[in-house]
Amino acid sequence: MTSDLRSGATDAVAALDAAVCSDGAPSARNLIVTVFGDLVLPNEASIGEVSVQDLAALLAPFGVNERLVRTSLSRIVAEGLLTSRTEGRRSRYSVAGPARATFDRADRRIYGGPAGEWDGEWTVVVIDGTSSTTADRAEIRRRLGWAGFGSIGPNLMASPFVDAAAAADVVGDAEPGSVLIARSRILDGDGLIGTEQLVRRSVDLEAAELAHGNLLDSFGAFDEGVLSALDDERCLKLRLLLVARFRRVALAEPSVPPSLLPNDWVGHRSRQLAARVYEALVERSDRAAGRIVGADCSTPAQRFSRSSD
Repeated sequence: MTSDLRSGATDAVAALDAAVCSDGAPSARNLIVTVFGDLVLPNEASIGEVSVQDLAALLAPFGVNERLVRTSLSRIVAEGLLTSRTEGRRSRYSVAGPARATFDRADRRIYGGPAGEWDGEWTVVVIDGTSSTTADRAEIRRRLGWAGFGSIGPNLMASPFVDAAAAADVVGDAEPGSVLIARSRILDGDGLIGTEQLVRRSVDLEAAELAHGNLLDSFGAFDEGVLSALDDERCLKLRLLLVARFRRVALAEPSVPPSLLPNDWVGHRSRQLAARVYEALVERSDRAAGRIVGADCSTPAQRFSRSSD
């Protein structure tokens, strides 16, 4: 630890150094997906593919070894998010072609900021519970969740911002005749599920508020002075930890029009914090990552939108 760090910041840095997957940090799977979404794809022209050994080195500060990387990669490949190629005795991994749209949608939700103007309509997706398999229906729900839909009932999901055409793209390879998609205004009135109730059903605002509050508690101590004193390796670990934690919250929280959120929504403050910390870390964390993967990394510093309305 450098002498520039103030004594009041030692707890935050100590917590960063102690963060490991076996004790509260994001899982190896979450961190690997974060590496591909936040580091590999923005620098795809220079990085290309990543080896098991490189991933293990990137995640070693979290207590992740090659064995755990291999186990996690096999599951992620089976989910269709990554693909592998053998080069000599090594396997190299990249984002699978069909999964690029999934990463793009997640990217917009993680970094893109709060939703903008709302036209008052909802897109509703009904998944036929009698067709396809339980696993297929779960996969459709997972994809829709990543795209910004919230669950309002068994096999029934809704979003105020994802339009019908985009929803159709998300479920494009579903079994024919197994999904119904419609977009329309909904009626408010006695006995009806109106707009306010639909928001409460589609997103657990209390859980989301708690999650954003935890982010503020975890990363709020990293002010300009603390961040400027971190070495490259700590910057990389903090960046991956921040994005992995924020990613989990952002993708679990369906997109809701600002006009339907509580006043002074805590999610706006946590996004402002993430944007500030991320911007301060990018250059040094890219240097650390570049030394590991053997490539020049130049991730845009302002990936996170700072907009709060």
